[in-house]
Amino acid sequence: DLDPAMQSVSQTDPAWQRYWFANPIKALTGGNLKQSELAFFMLGEGRFALKQRVLDADAPVLAEMLQELVDYRLASYEARKVATEPVSNVIPFPQRRPEVVELPFFPNLKIACGHFKTGRADAEEHRTLPASYGSLDPSRFFIARAAGNSMNGGKKPVRDGDYLLLELITPTRAGSITGNVVAIERQDDSGDSQYLLRVVTKNSDGRYVLKASNPDYQDILATDEMRTLARLRDIIDPLHLVLGQPLMREDIPPLFGEEFNPGNWNSGHVILSEKRAHILLVTLNKQGKADEHKYMDYWLDESHFHWQSQNSTGPSSKRGHEIVHHAELGIDIHLFVRDQKLVGAKAAPFTYYGRVAYESHQGSQPMSVTFRLSD
Repeated sequence: DLDPAMQSVSQTDPAWQRYWFANPIKALTGGNLKQSELAFFMLGEGRFALKQRVLDADAPVLAEMLQELVDYRLASYEARKVATEPVSNVIPFPQRRPEVVELPFFPNLKIACGHFKTGRADAEEHRTLPASYGSLDPSRFFIARAAGNSMNGGKKPVRDGDYLLLELITPTRAGSITGNVVAIERQDDSGDSQYLLRVVTKNSDGRYVLKASNPDYQDILATDEMRTLARLRDIIDPLHLVLGQPLMREDIPPLFGEEFNPGNWNSGHVILSEKRAHILLVTLNKQGKADEHKYMDYWLDESHFHWQSQNSTGPSSKRGHEIVHHAELGIDIHLFVRDQKLVGAKAAPFTYYGRVAYESHQGSQPMSVTFRLSD
């Protein structure tokens, strides 16, 4: 730990340099070892360097690995200081998003988009959806996944793997089903349930026909063994299903169809240009930082978040311009927040708070930006 007496000493003071040369540089260059040649680092010509020669092609990988070790050691040190530091004056981030609803999700219930497919309405889980999906009664609405591409066409295509928001059709809530996209249920010869998603239409003789949106699939004539199960109300954005969920850093890139790369995803501001997205990965309690840098990011209330950019970002820079004008540029900004870096000796997960909307900013290099939760 840093000697308290050194905290007020200038970095240009000879005493400061003597302090750091004594430790940790002395320890890292073998000064505390009986066989100093076993040390990995050396000091020469005023430079602290790795002893082993590294090929140019391997240098970037080595730099990433060393940075990861430095980050881990620093995070471990900061975690040890938590108990001795004063209580954070940061407003705690909301434990639950306001105006959300939890709905049943059936991961084993595959709604076929092709031909009737056997599925099971068991292994019920729950997923949280924001208020933008409307007022949803958990006893009527549920979530299942599409399987196949017979409905991949028209103005609102349903693709293989999509998450479907479905409303149960009951005798008291049947209404007209003609022209609606409906999940149809029937029993196979063994008694298992099979499911199919189609548009319900009527032909000239009054019989119901199940039509596909994809012209590669033929129509199916409805029979007495079929029953209407649920109407399709919406296709769910998969990011909405992880709202409020804890996510490790390496689990975040796949949400955007990306692979985890430490050199890119270990930063606090990731830009995915092709996906038209900015990802903010924020740690609120920055232990070990100077007081003026500890609490740059914090909740203003349950719906507004104060974020400070990197020192190189200003409103006229490319990053800053895209933050301020993200709505008109068609760029989404996604907010992930955690209280501190570690839980015990392990990295802490981030909580996903959804898309945020720019409201205002102050300053430049860095910018202080106020965002509003928009999902």
